Amino acid sequence: MNTRRILTFVAVLLFALVATAEDSAKETHLLRYKFSEGEQVRWKVVHVGTTETTIQGNTQTSKSHSASTKVWKVSEVDEQGNMTFVHLVDSVDMWQQVSDRPEIRYNSEKTKEVPTEYEHVAKTVGVPLATVKISAKGDIIDRDTPTPSEDFGVGGIVMLLPEKPVKIGSTWYEPSELRNRLPDGRVKRVKIRKLYELVKVKTGVATISIKTEVLTPFNDARIQSQLVQQLTDGTIKFDLDAGRILSKQLDWDETVVGFNGADSLMKYLARFTEELLPAEARTAQRIEKAGAAKTARASRDGKPALRRE
Repeated sequence: MNTRRILTFVAVLLFALVATAEDSAKETHLLRYKFSEGEQVRWKVVHVGTTETTIQGNTQTSKSHSASTKVWKVSEVDEQGNMTFVHLVDSVDMWQQVSDRPEIRYNSEKTKEVPTEYEHVAKTVGVPLATVKISAKGDIIDRDTPTPSEDFGVGGIVMLLPEKPVKIGSTWYEPSELRNRLPDGRVKRVKIRKLYELVKVKTGVATISIKTEVLTPFNDARIQSQLVQQLTDGTIKFDLDAGRILSKQLDWDETVVGFNGADSLMKYLARFTEELLPAEARTAQRIEKAGAAKTARASRDGKPALRRE
């Protein structure tokens, strides 16, 4: 009798789990950016890469590591939900090494004499790289870029979100075009697209896979060698309630043969991560600045500031 009851309970439980899974699969989710005017959002960004090239029997290895703080300063949110923000890099800590040569390092907060290799980077730290206006879906409505910037296949300045609510397994695309210069000076245009898929949603966080697809057919290792940094494959975590990216991880593991002679070989191994910094730290900074301003106002005209414990 007890065995029959246990089996009945297990069957009911399994039925409930299957029904819940089916309901979750049918449920749709609307992915939209949500920022507030005056808000400052920060992400820690780390990019590590190793490139090994062999040409005519000579092998050279290049390693690099960069850690930076990316900042979005939201200046306006209009009635349609379009958001305008200033994109900048608050700080960087970088190093690189080629084969057995000495390491070259640069830390924007510690380095006094900037190495020649990082002079262009130093000029971009703390200054607006772009002022961007986007829709809640991630369409770029307007963009002012005073300083040229590079895109190492990390998805551009903002990820495009799907047009309509999507369910688990739904996909959407973000097309773009790359320009590749050949040794003879000709430019080869290659169309690509980023394929996104909603993998799962748990406790308000959407897990999205991202993979770059090359649409333009070609059979030229020279072009392939220029594309390796654009061949993205990774995962993005998106907060549905807060309307922002929580984290991103992209990986590269590419090999190109014959890009500079039949015996030439290039291997590229890299990882890019992006993590949203805690809001508490940003809030504490604003409170500290507000408190300092209040103290300054209370101390004007030689009057002592009152302090309450």
